[in-house]
Amino acid sequence: MVSGTQFNSPFGEQRQQGFNWLRFTPFVEEEFLHTYGRETAGRARLLVALALATVLVLIGARLAQPEAVGFMIAFEVLVVVPTLLGTLYVSMLPGRHQLYFYLLAGSLLMLGLLINSIVTRASLHGMSFYFASTIAWIFIVWVTCGLPFRHAAVTAVLISATYTWGLFHWDIDPTERFFATTALGFVNLIGAVCCYQLEHALRLSFLESKVLSELAERDGLTGLYNRRSYDQHLHRLWRQSRREHNQLTLMLIDIDNFKAYNDLYGHQAGDDALKRVAAVISQAANRPLDFVARFGGEEFALVLYGPDTEYGRTLPETLRESVMALKIPHQRSATGPYLTVSIGVATVMPDTDRSMEGSLQMADEALYQAKEEGRNRTVVRDSPNATVQTGRFRVQNRLSA
Repeated sequence: MVSGTQFNSPFGEQRQQGFNWLRFTPFVEEEFLHTYGRETAGRARLLVALALATVLVLIGARLAQPEAVGFMIAFEVLVVVPTLLGTLYVSMLPGRHQLYFYLLAGSLLMLGLLINSIVTRASLHGMSFYFASTIAWIFIVWVTCGLPFRHAAVTAVLISATYTWGLFHWDIDPTERFFATTALGFVNLIGAVCCYQLEHALRLSFLESKVLSELAERDGLTGLYNRRSYDQHLHRLWRQSRREHNQLTLMLIDIDNFKAYNDLYGHQAGDDALKRVAAVISQAANRPLDFVARFGGEEFALVLYGPDTEYGRTLPETLRESVMALKIPHQRSATGPYLTVSIGVATVMPDTDRSMEGSLQMADEALYQAKEEGRNRTVVRDSPNATVQTGRFRVQNRLSA
């Protein structure tokens, strides 16, 4: 059963499918970039802070010169310094990893252009050994700053291209030009291979870590997520659904008269019945962001992510009928000869008018209504039309469990 439910995990699925061109599915990619940015931001901040201090000193040195180049000072003051400051600021903001990577790439590009300018002028005065600075900086872009491969590739290629343009524009000695272009080709090739292999290893390690973490978050009997994991996943999906304006369908599923079943058939038979019901429910979570959890006892929860309203409306009844189709005998059931379930459903569009706790309460009240009306049935409530009776049910206990 564990292997079956693992397949519904987006991280487990990604590990099984592999990843070409250093790219995950959108959800897993977002999680990886968030983790990668958080883990690499420290050393990038140090490098950017040192670069900022160096640029400020360079600006001061230019201003002290009688023949200061106004264009270069303006570029450094109006473009380079704000970009570096913006990178430092955004690197400390949680959840802004996409913007952080773009700003970091921009900062490294601006600094690369400054280095190119200094190296080119030095070459015009016969000091070609300054070219080592460009080589070193390109390698730093590839492997030191923590840029994802695509960002690093664009940045390194632009720096190399601008330097190559300068070689031809300023009519640098052909021998030096040949050496420089050859060296640029080699350093970019070596840097690209190193960066690609490093990121590939990090991505694989990220997936392995997530899968192992999910194993610890599973219910030992059924293989479904446990209650603690349910809270974490739902909080994350709630934020994502608000950001993407996507619908959530929350289902609470309870096995009818299960205490009587355990008393009659014994706990081993009860465990087997729980596993069979859990297998039916887990098959409904067949999309990457859908997930199933066991709250404990005979209670389960299913969350569907996405705008497929019709699927969310027909699935509860399909689940109820599928559990009945298992034909698990239950002689003490008040609903028939076989084991049955009651299902409460809440379909919500997360926004400021409907909280996550209120949405869970909607599903809980729908389940309560299904129980009151005789069990072995489904009750669906839509967010725009439903009200909740605060304090009547168990939502707060579930959130704090």
